[in-house]
Amino acid sequence: MPTLPFEIIEDILRRLPVKTLKRFRAVAKSWCFLIDSESFIKLHLRQSLISNSHRSLILGGLGLYAIALDSLDKAHVIKPPFYYKSVDGISNSCNGLVLVMSEPPVLWNPFSRDYKVLPECCVEYPAELDSYSKTTYGFAYDSTNDDYKVVRVVEFRNETTHVWTHSETTIYSLKSNCWRRIEGFPYPLPFLRGYWRVHVNGALHTPVQELHVQEAKIMAFSVEREKHYEVMMPPGIRTRGVDLSLDVIGGCLSLVCAQRSRVVIWVMKEYGVTESWTKLLSVCPPAIERDHFVKALVFSREGDKILLNCDDKKLVWYDLTKKTVENVSVDGMPFIFYAEACVESLISFGCPDTVKKFGQEKKKEKKIRNKRDDFLSEGFKLVL
Repeated sequence: MPTLPFEIIEDILRRLPVKTLKRFRAVAKSWCFLIDSESFIKLHLRQSLISNSHRSLILGGLGLYAIALDSLDKAHVIKPPFYYKSVDGISNSCNGLVLVMSEPPVLWNPFSRDYKVLPECCVEYPAELDSYSKTTYGFAYDSTNDDYKVVRVVEFRNETTHVWTHSETTIYSLKSNCWRRIEGFPYPLPFLRGYWRVHVNGALHTPVQELHVQEAKIMAFSVEREKHYEVMMPPGIRTRGVDLSLDVIGGCLSLVCAQRSRVVIWVMKEYGVTESWTKLLSVCPPAIERDHFVKALVFSREGDKILLNCDDKKLVWYDLTKKTVENVSVDGMPFIFYAEACVESLISFGCPDTVKKFGQEKKKEKKIRNKRDDFLSEGFKLVL
């Protein structure tokens, strides 16, 4: 009885959703070793990103929900395997992982249900007279060191004027599983949000208002080099009197410029190249409500539409060719929410057993290939 070659089996498995792969780990030990291997986890993630498949929206605010982007038909309630309060925010997604801004913070894979409670940040900050503090979190992936990092910024503001004075910053590394203190941020982060979700090219981005000139600029913090730098605005853009926010769409940095009567979204198609800023869309009433907050979420699989979150109350498809909007009706969706696009992944967290296992991956994979006949006898068989 002929059997499928190992490469074909691996190619089939990498196209499957996480829930199915978690079940298939029970087929045989060799399947479990393959699906848990670091190389397969990265292969599966790469396949999902390239094919724009296995994508979901994670909704927070009044509970947690997941909506499959391929269907957008129903919001499924998510029950985290740890204590979660509705006031705890959810960060941007990095390769299928999110940061839950609880105390202490939790790294979580909503699809595999793996999670890791971060250790306590032992850095103590001096009490400031006539001031109060606010803690902000950022979550990012360091591709140079293949590490996930959490940035914790404690900002101090004057109790009377609310003017920012300074900040203290620590950074957590998943690989080392510890916090360490770094130089404080030299600029204030968005005042009304307890975290920022704009992670592109290994850096966290935020709009910064320059009070003396009443103009804004984009600042970035590289988690790889732990350096701050400026990202140039689209050429000729005016920022005075405009409500600015940053997003990520299609893996690119985007800038949302909102005024009472119009919302314009720009996309930096080539990171760091000022000339690559391109106007993605310009929309105004009645397509959207006046004064509505707009966030770009994802492109459709065909790339001809973009899904927008309008004022955290509804989702709409914007047709980039026809320049029309279409309301999206999702069964079970809460009446108010915030939304983050997330790709399914098998990435787990480095508990001691996992770290030890990852260090032995190459040996295991070699062993699997040397025992291919055993693997195939326990796996798929092709009957001609």
